[in-house]
Amino acid sequence: MQIRKANDADLGEIRNLLNEHGLPVEDVSTTLIEGFLVAENASGTIVGSGGLEQIGSSVLLRSLALKSEWRGTGVARELVERLEDNARLLGQQEVWLLTTTAECFFERAGYERVSRDEVPGEVRSCRQFAVLCPSTATCMRKRLLPRSSPTPVERLVSS
Repeated sequence: MQIRKANDADLGEIRNLLNEHGLPVEDVSTTLIEGFLVAENASGTIVGSGGLEQIGSSVLLRSLALKSEWRGTGVARELVERLEDNARLLGQQEVWLLTTTAECFFERAGYERVSRDEVPGEVRSCRQFAVLCPSTATCMRKRLLPRSSPTPVERLVSS
């Protein structure tokens, strides 16, 4: 399994994954792809993806999707950890997200349920919050702790 930064050529596969899981694809484009990571199996097939969207001074974890047969393998957790590391590199101390189906997964990853009123205004007004995700979606936040040693992503970015 390899996790790498997504590129424009991955856009179709990422959108297919999101469609398979009923997640919004309308705003996933080549301009947004910069914040995405993909997980590939040994044969180079994309089996998972997730992204960070910088919104003003905040960051939104979004579009986490995994092929069904890869659930329970730790790939989604690794994607989330790498996305959190990328958020730290951006100087973020919190990560926000909306979910309709994965509250338990994110709680196990250290996220807490919060009221939409606690979300920074710039995030509340983004398209993901205001239009694409239903108002019934669970809003969650994770406060990021600094890493004491460089992660593989930090080593990769700094090299």
